[in-house]
Amino acid sequence: MSELRGRALIEDRYGPLFCGKQNVTINGADYDMAALLFRMGLNFEDSRSIDVQALLEGHFVVRYYDGEDQRIVAHEFDSEFRFVCETRAHIAEWIGEDGYFEWYRNFQLRCPADF
Repeated sequence: MSELRGRALIEDRYGPLFCGKQNVTINGADYDMAALLFRMGLNFEDSRSIDVQALLEGHFVVRYYDGEDQRIVAHEFDSEFRFVCETRAHIAEWIGEDGYFEWYRNFQLRCPADF
């Protein structure tokens, strides 16, 4: 039996993308996705929130898209916002190789040396 990885591991542990919530209560404080990502330092320019879930034993998982890395990230943490574990999977695992290359082909890249 093979070990789950990437998308299969993320969905096995946390369900399909967007099945979680857009807010969570941690230690009596309410956080929407923007506040949670800010609190955790995950609100970088090319991150896009997906969902958050409360897990067993005071653990939580926030899922987001890391645009620079082009990966879906499941970032698990405890009620003190301490890192527990992280799983990453390339976006092509969700949109397919053809969809990924089509998306990438339409993505406009500008060389900084161009004036």
